Amino acid sequence: MTLTISNKNFLITGGTGQVGSFLIEELLENNANVTVIGRSIKNLKEIKNYVDSKKINFIECDLTDEHRIKEINDSLKNIDFLIHLSSQFRFSEPNALSSAYHTIELDIKSTIFLIQQLKRLKGILFTSSVAVYGKPLQTPVNELFQIKPITYYGCGKFAVEKYLKLHCNDNNIPLTILRISTIYGQRDRSEQMIPVFIKKALQNEPITLYGNSSRDFIHISDVIKTIMNAIKLNQNKLFNIGTGKGFSNNFIVKKIINISKSKSKITYLDKSDNYDFICDNSKSIKELNFTPIISIEKGLEDEISWYKNEIKK
Repeated sequence: MTLTISNKNFLITGGTGQVGSFLIEELLENNANVTVIGRSIKNLKEIKNYVDSKKINFIECDLTDEHRIKEINDSLKNIDFLIHLSSQFRFSEPNALSSAYHTIELDIKSTIFLIQQLKRLKGILFTSSVAVYGKPLQTPVNELFQIKPITYYGCGKFAVEKYLKLHCNDNNIPLTILRISTIYGQRDRSEQMIPVFIKKALQNEPITLYGNSSRDFIHISDVIKTIMNAIKLNQNKLFNIGTGKGFSNNFIVKKIINISKSKSKITYLDKSDNYDFICDNSKSIKELNFTPIISIEKGLEDEISWYKNEIKK
């Protein structure tokens, strides 16, 4: 079931984040009507201008609050398509029990609370994660690989996939699941490796490198194009989204230091649980017309330039 975006009513959860803010811009370019749910009106960041100018409808709502979700039911009655981005990885304590509770509340319960209020959906897109695979025995990893998450975040993502599949099968709603590799680029305010290294490099601070595993890094602009293609396709499909290339921690940090002309010194420490992760993206290339364009060098240059401007603000 292909979907025409123009004049359709889209609901985005997690719309104040990196992916959400860029996706809002793309949907508005395609004449969509956009509603965003966010935890706080004080946390608008890149989408503030769109909220102030009323180009989008922003609803302040904690998705873990079932009572509040029921209160906003009238604003959700005419939603045609749900883009479910809302999620948060706790980098400092991925395997702490507090992270398990956080995942259950934010990922699982909030998803169930929300979809109960959306009665006329023509499609759902859920951004899952390659974290559902855990440590693969070999790379690249395709969509048929065994699911063995090693973090509560990965467990939560897979649980939401399952809940959404059951709901969508019962209600005849097309569901697209994108298992996305590590996203980087402008507006990345997370505590992931690349933004942490960039902030330290721009301040000429020492950088500690734990191990030297390789990861599949995909630029935000390539992610947005892929999401838009998946929305238009609007089918019951599951895709891995990555570049099909792996870059080591050491390569990344040296590129960042070189591009930023930093004086940061690198300290190398061993890490026993290192593993590589590279996506097999052949299915998304074939069925989503997905072609990663941004090179790692160009992507890092973009993110470093963005952070330089942020520091000046």
